[in-house]
Amino acid sequence: MADSVLPSAGFVVKQALEDLRKSVDGLPGVALNWKPGGDETNSIAVLVTHVLSSTRMWFSVAVGVELPDRDRDSEFRVTEDDTGKLLAHIDDMSAQIMGLLGTKDEIDWSANRKTHLRPDPSLPDYVPAAFGLLHAIEHLGEHVAHLSLTRQLWEERGT
Repeated sequence: MADSVLPSAGFVVKQALEDLRKSVDGLPGVALNWKPGGDETNSIAVLVTHVLSSTRMWFSVAVGVELPDRDRDSEFRVTEDDTGKLLAHIDDMSAQIMGLLGTKDEIDWSANRKTHLRPDPSLPDYVPAAFGLLHAIEHLGEHVAHLSLTRQLWEERGT
């Protein structure tokens, strides 16, 4: 029997990526770098860049393929004032992420996998494949909600 976990994850992730794209589509370029709470908050461009890079990395962990190059710190310094470019980035990364879900027929979800360098040194260097999958989905959903809220705040900011 084929493993139903990846197709099920794919359904959830596809919807989240579509929602992510909707949060950006139609925004003016100036909205992409706006920080709703000042310098200590993240812009839409930062949230998009970070969550897509993180999701791709964690799905790579989950399915056991080589980890992509990633500079996590730079994800939080991104600026973009061209909505079309950010949408193209979303489309490209979404295709890469969804492609990872089709790389294996079955996965040993208990297999330990190497992660990237983690910002908190107390976090493990190896995690079960299932953790990679679950964390990718949880983290993606969290930031899609952030994006939706940031867009709502932009639209209602009164200026």
